[in-house]
Amino acid sequence: MISKNKTAFAKDLRKNQTIVEGLLWQHLRARQINGIKFRRQQTIGKYIVDFVSLEYKLIIELDGGQHNTDSVAYKDSLRTQWLETEGFKVLRFWDNDVSTNLSGVLETIQSSLTPALSPNGRGSTKNMIKIQQLSQDVIAKIAAGEVIERPVYAVKELVENSIDAGADSLIINIENSGLARITVIDNGSGMSPEDVKACVKLHTTSKLDSIDSLSSIQTLGFRGEALASIAAISTLTVQSKRKEDTGGTSVVVKDGKVLKVGSVGMPVGTQVTVENLFHSVPARKKFLKSLRTEFRHIIETVMHFAFAHPHIHFVLTHNGKTIFDLPKVKTDSGQAGMTNIDRMQTLLGKDVHANLLPITFEDNYISLAGFIARPQMTTRTPHKQYLFVNKRSIGDKGISMAVKAAYGTLVEKNAYPICILFFAMPHEVVDVNVHPRKEEVRFVNQSQLHKIIKTAVTQTLARHDLVFHNALWQKEAYFDDDQFKSSTDSYMGKVLRDQKLPWKLVEPLQVDSEKLIQMHNLYLVLETKNGLVLIDQHAAHERIRYEQLLAEFLKQKQIADVFYFPKPKIIDFSVSEKELVEEYIAMLGELGFVLEHFKGTNFLLRCIPGLLQDRDYKEVLFEVLENVRVDGKLADADTVSQKIIAYLACHGSVKAGDILTKEQSSDLIAQLEKSPNNATCPHGRPTKVAIDLEMIHKMFKR
Repeated sequence: MISKNKTAFAKDLRKNQTIVEGLLWQHLRARQINGIKFRRQQTIGKYIVDFVSLEYKLIIELDGGQHNTDSVAYKDSLRTQWLETEGFKVLRFWDNDVSTNLSGVLETIQSSLTPALSPNGRGSTKNMIKIQQLSQDVIAKIAAGEVIERPVYAVKELVENSIDAGADSLIINIENSGLARITVIDNGSGMSPEDVKACVKLHTTSKLDSIDSLSSIQTLGFRGEALASIAAISTLTVQSKRKEDTGGTSVVVKDGKVLKVGSVGMPVGTQVTVENLFHSVPARKKFLKSLRTEFRHIIETVMHFAFAHPHIHFVLTHNGKTIFDLPKVKTDSGQAGMTNIDRMQTLLGKDVHANLLPITFEDNYISLAGFIARPQMTTRTPHKQYLFVNKRSIGDKGISMAVKAAYGTLVEKNAYPICILFFAMPHEVVDVNVHPRKEEVRFVNQSQLHKIIKTAVTQTLARHDLVFHNALWQKEAYFDDDQFKSSTDSYMGKVLRDQKLPWKLVEPLQVDSEKLIQMHNLYLVLETKNGLVLIDQHAAHERIRYEQLLAEFLKQKQIADVFYFPKPKIIDFSVSEKELVEEYIAMLGELGFVLEHFKGTNFLLRCIPGLLQDRDYKEVLFEVLENVRVDGKLADADTVSQKIIAYLACHGSVKAGDILTKEQSSDLIAQLEKSPNNATCPHGRPTKVAIDLEMIHKMFKR
């Protein structure tokens, strides 16, 4: 039964609908779509939905900016799930979709109201349609969605075509992160008038002419899907001219249909412009991240091309602003211009560049060249492992893990060393046809490749005296589960591993300093009336510091304890990190990192959290940015703040290897007991584990 309060609330919503709701309602009311009656702000079970056709059991929801958070999105998913279990189909649109692409929204709604849906929502043989072949328009849009999932994939396809055309100059202009406009201008060989007209058709390519050519393909783009796929979901303009032509040829295609073919005055080369990407498939936009996140993907992709093709001049702009301008790398010392080292420094930043080690290896099967970073230069994900096979950028988990394995315990368990690796091998031993976007490859002898990588990386590290010293690692690294497992070969260790001990303690700890010891400068051991308790000193202090910092931040909306440098420090970021800093600079300031843009990718760091005064504050800052980058579109300011505060707490806490006095140990346990959520550290690791007397008796078979 529907409550009177909910009915009244729905009525109030109808009276006070938003402008966007009113705009859509003008096209839904009075049976304007397929003669179907829609109702607005209707109560369905425990929810009030925006628009609903009860006859066809179709619900339309409009989401504003407040839905662009993880917490609200989660609630929306639960709402949709419940409505679908009640037999409703749910369509969700952003307010912006309605205001900027109303025709596309209405088309999506209309396509959802097929004759296969009977008025009672259960289907009927009377209304059931026969199986029929999809139209070419629908097929093209489905195929386009598989190849072009986000703006960066359109950029990637266009740049690959320019490189294949022999261009040594590429200008990539982006507007609104690629959704409004993408323009790629090259000085390559250009296309004939006939080829310009043909290139926008599906499965047309100049890169191969038979199945046999696939096994030895050397070009980057070759499937004949790119331009046709882009044209199916945008307005595409292709202009091109060869050296022997008196003028250029232009073709304009919208939603897969050729609108105009003509002549154009232009220099030799090709210019491709993509406008209003995804305008005909608004549902695709709902799966995109924030505009800044989408543009960062574009930056990182163009960076990959710039690493692989030093002979090409790359220019990348966004909304009229130059992001980077990379002249061609000079081929000999007598030439003026940028060196390959200069290009890497521009793209990765001075700090990363200063910690790169050259690596080379060659045998009959493969040659390897590039750079690997010193062990301290790592990230949480492999996104800064730039891998290239025959100048093709790839993502390969096997190669990534082989690099990581070669570093061994020089890096932490969840860390990935930065590297730029170029592999050259015969085309017959690598298959580039395993992924629609050519992001993955398959090797004939994968295990041999991994052995070569491990050998090359290990030898390079050894040449620079980067070897593992157990005592040093114990002092500096945090104790983790793998170290525990490898160091507990005793019978007691086996029992502890087999028992899968619970984290939570039954009763609060009562500290008696006479019954408290520190073990291996890692754990505190406390005797209790029921047995004993092991306390991880780092995890425990991390929880204490986290709760203190969080309470301080929630009260004042900033970290109060900060340290101002007498003279600002210059921090050099990579190109993509610069975008990230600019997006979150206000939030970083609230958390104690006061940054100010200086020039290029350099920022002035004026202030840091006070607890980092004697710590490696740069490492923490880069870890914070890495955390934000991995999460992409983050929930809200408080959620981001809590993640960053967890990092600050971690780096400002007692470490594994620190020696504590009895008084310090007792105080640590007392503070832990007063802290909320004290069973784990902010990252989920247990702070304390109880071992009862009965279990100890079992160990000794009593």
